[in-house]
Amino acid sequence: MEGGARLVSVRKTGNGRLIRRSPVPLYSQVKELLRERIARLRGEEHEQLPSERELARDLNISRMTVRQAVRELIAEGAIYTAPGRGTFLATGEVTQQLVGLTSFSQEMTKRGLVPASRLLEAEGVTDHEIAARLRLQPDEPIARIRRLRLANGEPMAIETTHLPLTLCPGLLSMDLERGSLYELLQRVFRLRFGVATQTITAEAARPATALMLGLAEGEPVLVMERLSELDNGRPFEYVRSWYRADRYHFAVRLGPLRT
Repeated sequence: MEGGARLVSVRKTGNGRLIRRSPVPLYSQVKELLRERIARLRGEEHEQLPSERELARDLNISRMTVRQAVRELIAEGAIYTAPGRGTFLATGEVTQQLVGLTSFSQEMTKRGLVPASRLLEAEGVTDHEIAARLRLQPDEPIARIRRLRLANGEPMAIETTHLPLTLCPGLLSMDLERGSLYELLQRVFRLRFGVATQTITAEAARPATALMLGLAEGEPVLVMERLSELDNGRPFEYVRSWYRADRYHFAVRLGPLRT
């Protein structure tokens, strides 16, 4: 268990970073510490992690605290468990839990991956179909932003975002390759996000899509469409994205059956 032994040794050096009298829960601190160490071992997928008992001992905390941190990392797809064998680093695949409106940058960062964007297009357009989705007049100006989304330098998705320019004047002249577009909309334009409706289908990759995503023509891609609203119910974003089906998964947690 060479990979597990390495992981234990680096965790010992992080013990002093746990602040017990912090407003941040101890399990959250442990989770971030584990995530940092996991990120350093990217490229060594399926390496076994130490047991909860070993982690609790080396960090001088309770197993219950370790267990909560580990469970959340499993839910995020950073690690996985094999019954009777232990806990392991996940592959380069990403599983997004569909529980709330989050950005691509947030999802990648949560998994210890480095998000990046390559801007393919950013222009003001008029589009009657998109305007209808956003509840705009047919000729109202719309920002169309097309980006290649990357994780650790590898292509994950092609994303085309449409936004009413009246909500974000000057957006197209800003740096749209660095950081999160959602963070920019909230910080600069003071938009307050509400709910979103998202649908996911599958299709065969067309030539241009396959080329940008590093796929063979006809390989499967997941097509995600999302209409997002502000907290006052006004639509502010329509997105259509094409994800590599071999690297990106979507998951939904279901509650109990109601009768």
